[in-house]
Amino acid sequence: MITYIRHKDIDKTKWDLCIDKALNGLPYGYSWYLDIATDESWDALILDDYSAVFPLPFKNRIVFKQIYQPFFVQQLGLFYTQNEQANQLHYFINSIPVHFRKINLHLNTQNLVKETFLKVKHRVTHHINLAIPYSEIHKNYGTNTKRNVKKAWNFKLNLMQSIMPVEIIKYRKLYLGKELRGTQNDNDLMRLRKLMEKMLSINKGFISGVSDENGTILALAFFVKSNGHLIFLSAVSSPQGKEKQSMTYLLDETLKTYAESKLIFDFEGSMLPGLSRYYKSFGGQAIEFPVIYK
Repeated sequence: MITYIRHKDIDKTKWDLCIDKALNGLPYGYSWYLDIATDESWDALILDDYSAVFPLPFKNRIVFKQIYQPFFVQQLGLFYTQNEQANQLHYFINSIPVHFRKINLHLNTQNLVKETFLKVKHRVTHHINLAIPYSEIHKNYGTNTKRNVKKAWNFKLNLMQSIMPVEIIKYRKLYLGKELRGTQNDNDLMRLRKLMEKMLSINKGFISGVSDENGTILALAFFVKSNGHLIFLSAVSSPQGKEKQSMTYLLDETLKTYAESKLIFDFEGSMLPGLSRYYKSFGGQAIEFPVIYK
């Protein structure tokens, strides 16, 4: 039986245990992740005693509620602990209460939409299977990426660890402020900082950086490491860092470190042609996931 549960009534211990055990679990589905990303504005559809769950992040409009996709949450949808539950996706979608008059929600790569009263489109992420040796991963790089990795080595770059989330926020404001103006605001960045701090505190993520030989920071990135995935959640480069291929160097070193780890590296997109080409140049395979909307 699928039940609609309001946020205040969700048993978060059982919820998070479901995400832990889910065959298609993703870190975005944990209650603590959703609480931070939505300011605790999410309800849920739950099968039986939390054997499958479907989060419903929402915004309150003047006369109705709208289900939306929060920033820093790439995929949601149905998370299930048994294979046969995957076939119940359309029942979950049809169980979304009618008071959610507008919907724009990303499902996950293991959700196949068959029957629904909603419209469906698709977005793309890019994956690399890290079960193989680094030599095989590197072999799949594009010619230009191989050249840029060699170029980066000539600049005597250094990997940095023990970086605080506030540093990423500072550099995002400095180097991405104009690009993201009107899209992401200070409240969104505060949520990103809280997400990073939480994941660092429970060992579900880490920050890597690149500096030049003088110690100047050139690039920073936060990676989520959870549920069999290594996710490229947030990244920023300085103009000098772009010239020196610092992010290419950082990604190459990360893939080298986690080769043969059996993780899936997820670039988190992108639908932007330039970024999509960049991710593909590392051997990233385009993987579709559905978006339901009305």
